[in-house]
Amino acid sequence: MHPAIFVTTGTDSKYGADYNPLPPLQGPNASYATYNYPSDPGATFVLTNKASEEAKVAAIKMLDYMFTEEGQIRAHFGEEGVDWRRPQEGDVANEESAEPILAAIPGKEGDPPRNSAWGSMAQYFQPKEFRDGWVQEKDIYSSQGYERRLQEATNLYEGKEPEEVFPHWAIWIDPAVADETAMMKTNIKDYIDQNALQFVTGSKDLDKDWDAYVKGLDNLNLKRYLEIMQAAYDATKQGE
Repeated sequence: MHPAIFVTTGTDSKYGADYNPLPPLQGPNASYATYNYPSDPGATFVLTNKASEEAKVAAIKMLDYMFTEEGQIRAHFGEEGVDWRRPQEGDVANEESAEPILAAIPGKEGDPPRNSAWGSMAQYFQPKEFRDGWVQEKDIYSSQGYERRLQEATNLYEGKEPEEVFPHWAIWIDPAVADETAMMKTNIKDYIDQNALQFVTGSKDLDKDWDAYVKGLDNLNLKRYLEIMQAAYDATKQGE
């Protein structure tokens, strides 16, 4: 959950501390939360046929380095002593039971950009153990405590996700139906998002309008979309 999508967070924010995550709703049998894979499929590192052999080797060596903890820190955070520092006495990791690994050194207001790291563009290898070790302030509503705020929100949902999750990030859609699938996916998602807002705000009633909502999904070729996704899943499983 990212409150920063909706409100400004940080020490100077007027409303940042007014927004907090809700734990999964408790139903008659159990609490339940959906699961969203944290990464989207797609190429983030490409070598073209225009690259020389020397350039290819150098690029692959750089990528290999970024899959080490040292390389990930250098690429994501920047220079030691400038952009980040080693843990000090009293530092608390993002996950409080974890061993602190590093602490970011925030820039001062008015300072020019450091431009010494790629930041989120360099997130090639950040397992949970790595992010757990980032030092964060105890105040989750401060700018330097934001990762802890996200961590605590995540912990509310951990263990409540379904046991079986459709691996949309790993399946390969047949190119012959890729355009058709993309169009249906866009229309279905927009329809769900719009109706979710209407149900939440009360402009639609769950008891009176639910059947019409489901019929609307049928009109958007939901059955065909599910057939394509099932075929892609089956093909992926056969190729394993």
